Amino acid sequence: MFLSFQNGLALFKRNKISGVVIEKCNIENIRKMQNRGCWIRNASVSIPELHYFKFFQYSEKGFPGLSIIRAKGKNIGIKEDHTYFLADFMTVDGRRIVDIPNISEEETEVLTYEILKTFDYFDFTVVKPGQILACFPGTYPYRNWAFPFQLVNCNYQEHLPDDGTSRTLVRIIENSWRLLEKHPVNKVRVDLGENPANFIWFHSQNKPVEKINLFSESIPIQKIFWSSNKKLNDIAIFLGFRIVDRIPDATEENSLVWLNVEPQTYDTIGVIRTCEFIDKEIISLFSKNVEKLIIGFNDGFHNGTCNTLNFLYPANKVNLFKRLLLTRKTAGCFLLENE
Repeated sequence: MFLSFQNGLALFKRNKISGVVIEKCNIENIRKMQNRGCWIRNASVSIPELHYFKFFQYSEKGFPGLSIIRAKGKNIGIKEDHTYFLADFMTVDGRRIVDIPNISEEETEVLTYEILKTFDYFDFTVVKPGQILACFPGTYPYRNWAFPFQLVNCNYQEHLPDDGTSRTLVRIIENSWRLLEKHPVNKVRVDLGENPANFIWFHSQNKPVEKINLFSESIPIQKIFWSSNKKLNDIAIFLGFRIVDRIPDATEENSLVWLNVEPQTYDTIGVIRTCEFIDKEIISLFSKNVEKLIIGFNDGFHNGTCNTLNFLYPANKVNLFKRLLLTRKTAGCFLLENE
């Protein structure tokens, strides 16, 4: 079992297995397991899909791009002679990105059609509120575009390519404010005191990669994924997990179960309650039957620095791989390697 605890690192002090918050948690089952487990700290990346792609022992060179992960998760067909991007609606003030506004899927679709009235160069699918998957005919030179969260409080023009290879995208980006600023959707948002979605930014271009040995093929066992939200469903599907809508109370003997939990609130109380939920509702249910367990406490994603503190259980199955674990900077091989 792999239990990913989003923002769970807030329980600890400076990534150490101690701290005032974790000591306040009523976690009897986890405490009983501590003496038979071990802790390993790993560096992470800012993009959760890439982090878990690497966690399950793929090389970053094989990551096809978040646009492809999103398309696979939404069962959207990919055309080989087309180029794919994700595009997010944002708030711009002059050239400075102010915010990533919270807009609905309906608003996302309406605003995209407004852009297509002038720039009908691409097809699109709304993949989540505020985000589309854009499909352009032809093969564009690959470029590692900045992610939306990296632009907030920055001048977006500093992140635009200037070599002419992405002229079409640059024209759409630079003209999006003119097309969207006075749109009725944004007029209503401004009247309500909300930031307008008056700017669009392309990112996560699909990357040419060699065919990889899919996780679902290399590990031929039952793989189950449950999450308290749907944020990681796309990468779980890409990795070959079967999505379930509730925590399974029974699984086949030869199974890999990935459970993802995120606090409802990110204050101290919310994180403590989530940790206690994991202990009482998950660990107590599986601890007697699980052969290997990882609890990955991370400090969230979409920020400058990302770390995880992993609890690996039991320790007698870790020692043989501890040097390997530290070298690879990941705990994932503990789950997947045989003794």
